[in-house]
Amino acid sequence: MSKLHDFAQAVGADIKEIKASIASKATGVTEERLTQAITQVKADIIGGAPENLNTLKEIADNIEAAGGNTNSGIISKMTELGGRLDTIEQEDLVNVYNTAKA
Repeated sequence: MSKLHDFAQAVGADIKEIKASIASKATGVTEERLTQAITQVKADIIGGAPENLNTLKEIADNIEAAGGNTNSGIISKMTELGGRLDTIEQEDLVNVYNTAKA
């Protein structure tokens, strides 16, 4: 198995334990409170962005309209992301995870 697979198993085991703990304490969470929390998170993320710049598509459209090339930027970021994934794949994530939670 890969290091990433082992890491996922370790995290999965802890998530099961956390879910069981949360299930016994989930009383009092209503749909209304959840909706309010989601609305607040959206407001925090978007912040004071103007109406015409509050989605990724609108931001990309404005970059292109200003003469920017979103395609080359996306390709560059995807290449960078690929390099980071290669680095993560080589990391012993189970060891890092267990050390962090100790």
